[in-house]
Amino acid sequence: MDEFLGRLKKLIYPDKCTICRKLLSAETKEVLCDRCYSHLLKENLCNRCGRPYKIEYEGCLCCKEEEDSMVKRTIGLFPYCDHYRKAVLRWKYRGIRRYAKGYADLFVNDLVVTAILELDAFIPVPLAPSRAKKRGFNQAKDLAREMTLLTDIPTYDCLLRTRDTKPQAECTKEQRNKNVKGSIAINQKFTLPQLRRVAIVDDIYTTGSTAKECIKILKQEYAMKDAEFYLLVVCIGG
Repeated sequence: MDEFLGRLKKLIYPDKCTICRKLLSAETKEVLCDRCYSHLLKENLCNRCGRPYKIEYEGCLCCKEEEDSMVKRTIGLFPYCDHYRKAVLRWKYRGIRRYAKGYADLFVNDLVVTAILELDAFIPVPLAPSRAKKRGFNQAKDLAREMTLLTDIPTYDCLLRTRDTKPQAECTKEQRNKNVKGSIAINQKFTLPQLRRVAIVDDIYTTGSTAKECIKILKQEYAMKDAEFYLLVVCIGG
């Protein structure tokens, strides 16, 4: 019966490419069509920070701005534009939570990021209270937990938002640090073990203000002064 219902569901809601929405074959377990998958593997990556950049750039512009970043390396699957942007917004605002599993698979099995970085933990960026209530899920936590299922690297949901903040996408670059300052706190239910290499997980990277606020609190509260922090995101830009 369960198998029949599964097949019926696939007929009514067939799997589509996460990015371009092209129908995927019924037998495939992939989340991207061949065209979008080839674009992922051919994306230009900065040798220092791992961020994608467009061909016409002379190297990664973000690296010139963040030589002293608290984040050792930032890795994104896609640039925040075109079909990639639409895909991540569908994930967030239309609640297509299965996207998290697909993105996790790309990080772990296709880009083998978690193995290369030898991570000890994933820590998702917390969601503002009003958005968490309205949306019913935190996409960053979903992504982190899906990567945990694939790698056995633990996810620690140890951060909280203390207040609602304006969406970073609606702030100017100058406003973003001020917008998130003091908005992150520790969830006192968690006691973290000693961690050496930690990945902060989020959906979109713009200026990195939110991730840096998370890292600042972790360093203060858990004495993680010598830990290395990485940032794993689906899209970079904005």
